[in-house]
Amino acid sequence: MKEIALVGPVNRVQAAVLGKLLERGLSVNALVDLPQNVMIEDSRLTITPYLVSDHDRVKEAFEGYHDVVLAYNDDLTDKVTNEQTLKYFTDTVRAAREAGVARVIVVGSPDSSAFFVSDLRRLDDIDWVFISTEGDFAGRTADEIITPSHHREEYPA
Repeated sequence: MKEIALVGPVNRVQAAVLGKLLERGLSVNALVDLPQNVMIEDSRLTITPYLVSDHDRVKEAFEGYHDVVLAYNDDLTDKVTNEQTLKYFTDTVRAAREAGVARVIVVGSPDSSAFFVSDLRRLDDIDWVFISTEGDFAGRTADEIITPSHHREEYPA
């Protein structure tokens, strides 16, 4: 069974993606800031505390994964989370590359797509996709794991 690393602060986006990945039969290691706030129990779920500011620990946490899903809060009024995303997104992707991750899937606000995609477009040695949190973003994320596309931006139909 394929295991996916799902990274990000506990929020509605992360919860929706987590639920859909488990629903589709995938095993998930949820690397989150507040493990005690994950309200899903499943034998295919591992919950790991995650400190985004420690590059070496992030890289180590990503080792062995083919796919890493970075799920970001789409509440643009959440100042703390947004500042953390701006500060550590590039370093998180760099840690994934250094760990040998083959594919990064970023799930975030459509209003943040320019930020995420501009950094992702610079990557020529790793597959990536950006999925907007409009529509069935959780289902599209699971679909990307099961039947991957390559180097494309994802927007709702």
